[in-house]
Amino acid sequence: MTKQIEAKILGRDFSVGCPENEEESLLKSINYLNHKIEEIQKTGNIIGVDKTIIMAALNITHEYLNQENNSDIHTIGYKEKLTKLNRILDEALD
Repeated sequence: MTKQIEAKILGRDFSVGCPENEEESLLKSINYLNHKIEEIQKTGNIIGVDKTIIMAALNITHEYLNQENNSDIHTIGYKEKLTKLNRILDEALD
């Protein structure tokens, strides 16, 4: 079942439909978008609502796409630590 969530973005009210079990996720997304918009507005470099929204969308997309690359780096670090820990355990058990 779809539920309507009231949101305020750039000072404008929006009614957004979402499945009932995804309300919290949608609210977090709205808050994150508003945060990104505020960051862009604080720089004072971007003028106009359209450009501000586009820059926020580009920044969020960039973060999302680079998150995959960053998670690979973190996974490699954990694998190295686990390998060292396994070596230490093997030595202790021998």
